[in-house]
Amino acid sequence: MNDSSLSNEKSFWEIECPEIIGESDAIKSVQEKIKKVADKNVTVLIRGESGTGKELVARNIHCKSQRKEENFVHVNCAALPSELLESELFGYRRGAFTGATYNKLGKFEKANRGIFFLDEIGALSHSLQAKILQILEDKKMSRLGGINDIPIDVRIIAATNSNLEEKITKGDFRTDLYYRLNVISIEVPPLRDRKDDIPVLTNHFMGKFSDELGKKDCIQIDDSVKEHFQKYDWPGNVRELENIMKGIIALQKTDFVYADLKLGKPADKEEECLDAKSRNLFQIWDDSKIKKMITDRRDINLKTIRGYYIADVERQAICKALELTQWNRKSAAQLLRVSYKTLLNRIDEYNIV
Repeated sequence: MNDSSLSNEKSFWEIECPEIIGESDAIKSVQEKIKKVADKNVTVLIRGESGTGKELVARNIHCKSQRKEENFVHVNCAALPSELLESELFGYRRGAFTGATYNKLGKFEKANRGIFFLDEIGALSHSLQAKILQILEDKKMSRLGGINDIPIDVRIIAATNSNLEEKITKGDFRTDLYYRLNVISIEVPPLRDRKDDIPVLTNHFMGKFSDELGKKDCIQIDDSVKEHFQKYDWPGNVRELENIMKGIIALQKTDFVYADLKLGKPADKEEECLDAKSRNLFQIWDDSKIKKMITDRRDINLKTIRGYYIADVERQAICKALELTQWNRKSAAQLLRVSYKTLLNRIDEYNIV
């Protein structure tokens, strides 16, 4: 796996300061907080669901900070197993382990004097949490296999879509690290709580992708689509809207918005989890209808009935796990104590969307 899939380090001069789009009170509150903390050399914890724009907030802080001319290094802590992530973060000395045939610079060293954005901080193992804490406290680190400590000057910005307080209660996250990271907290609101911003976001993405995809004639979004946008719950948040707009511009039509993306489905969370086909499949297996089947002496095969009951319960459990983890399927698999592959197979089998 190459570095581009793990991090993104660019100097201030290589990127434009990202704009946070929106006019709602919720997003204005985020913008105001960024202004207040950007030039303060303190750690920031950005919280919010997947797709809300936590990285955008981090980059905004960077380009408004005193470290804007230095590197912005981004690492997703959930992207790699703990052992590989450790070598990516801290680097290693030649001979530190089998296959270490050269000295490797870690991401922390690359971020020296700049800003290090640790995304999905809740996915860190206990051993890596301890090492991050040491950097925050001592301003020093060491490479794997290294003898000497290396002075390090980084401003850490962390982000999470998980409940760190709950992780602390379960013993999965260190209390001392939490307080070190949570000096300033910025909550990025989900799109369903800032629907006033949907029209301006829609126009922004329309212009962006028209330029990127070379579409000179910009498609018109009809009122029915706009109405669906306002009614939809946006579980994927701004990222989902961005991808929808990219598809609309690329195809130059809005037909797929209804068919493929099911924007017209009910707002009820349980119903959202099923498409029309799967709802029809499972709704016949409620108690009253099964009792009627037995009374009418139709198919009363216990194995058949048990199978449909188990499938229905499994589906409901999967939907609940996905809801609790904001549709993070890896986290949902861990919550359900099944393999990631098994969960994907069940999602496909039960037509969960």
